[in-house]
Amino acid sequence: MKLVQAFILGLAVLPGLCFAADAQAPHLIHNDSPAQGVQLMDLQELWRAGGDDEDVIFGRIVDVKRGHGGHTYVLDNQLCQVVVFSPEGEHLHDLSREGDGPGELRQPVELAFLSDDVLGIGMGFPGKVISLKLDGTPDKTFYPIGVPAEGNIGLLMGMQFRDGVMAACGGRMVFGEGGAGHTNRFLSFCQGDCTETRRLLEKSTPLDLTGRKYEEAPDHFVERKWALGPDGMLFVAAKRDAYEISVFDHEGQLVRIFGRKYQPRKRTEAEKQDVRPVINFNNHEDLEIVAEENDPCISRLLYNSDQNTIWVQTPQGAKDQTQEILESWDVFSVEGAYLKQVAIPLGHHMNDGTIHLVGHNKLIVIKGTNSPFGPNANSEEAELEPLEVICYEIR
Repeated sequence: MKLVQAFILGLAVLPGLCFAADAQAPHLIHNDSPAQGVQLMDLQELWRAGGDDEDVIFGRIVDVKRGHGGHTYVLDNQLCQVVVFSPEGEHLHDLSREGDGPGELRQPVELAFLSDDVLGIGMGFPGKVISLKLDGTPDKTFYPIGVPAEGNIGLLMGMQFRDGVMAACGGRMVFGEGGAGHTNRFLSFCQGDCTETRRLLEKSTPLDLTGRKYEEAPDHFVERKWALGPDGMLFVAAKRDAYEISVFDHEGQLVRIFGRKYQPRKRTEAEKQDVRPVINFNNHEDLEIVAEENDPCISRLLYNSDQNTIWVQTPQGAKDQTQEILESWDVFSVEGAYLKQVAIPLGHHMNDGTIHLVGHNKLIVIKGTNSPFGPNANSEEAELEPLEVICYEIR
């Protein structure tokens, strides 16, 4: 575990991203309002699980996917299992468990259906994807950020699969002679069994194990701010302080950039004090934190397969809503047209929640304060409530 802590902290001091020059790529930055205005999402609740129901208990939910036949698969990072629900919300069974044996999990981070009957589960450390048949039978193991090798330790931070292409966000710590080494973070592509991978948006820095200072700005990377679209197209919020989405084709070539005019959200003093590294290496109580005055321009990025659109959430969309609205999103076409803003009207039902677009006109909301994306996710003062999975139909 100490090695994992050292690695994650090492990632926090990487310099700026290195990627293809964008001078020749078409830019489409919108200065006006969305063409279709602001739309209130019309939702009908179908079922819910967890919460005060002691029959279904969740630890930490990190991903949700909808599978063939309308079943819902909920990935629990803390309990190391996938909880399976019927289309009506009945708890059917759990897939896998914590362990190092065939088909068992440690530090699971994301789900992806590799086919109708094969589920891929990304595991954080060492970074890999294991696949299971839907009856729980172990299938294969993939290495989308590279096969582990001596002195070359990888961490998987996220992965997505679509149209035969797997994209993954990862990091790696490489040791040299005399204890010297470096870390890097990157996005990677692979196809088939992932025997060959290509890296994209890579940045690296010498390894620093002191862990006595955390600077937020150099720590910025795309982690959850990217989405895999159709035909291997990758949509990435590559810059912290610009509302821009860089679009790469399946060969890794930058083909266009789109976004909109945006004023970064200024943080309160309390929010700046809440900034912290993923892991405080050696638990230094005197850790010096250098926080930015403004939030990043983009908080999350999703691909909506129902509409073939890109959904972009800003910090204002996540935090600065009226009592009736849970959160709002900007919606773009995959070509970059600014179509509309969508407001999710669940604010009067919950103080905090994380949405998952799972396809087939279904929206899953994870209600609870230990969500990895919610506005209170890092707050030590947030009152904990049992996690609850709520499924809605988008009408």
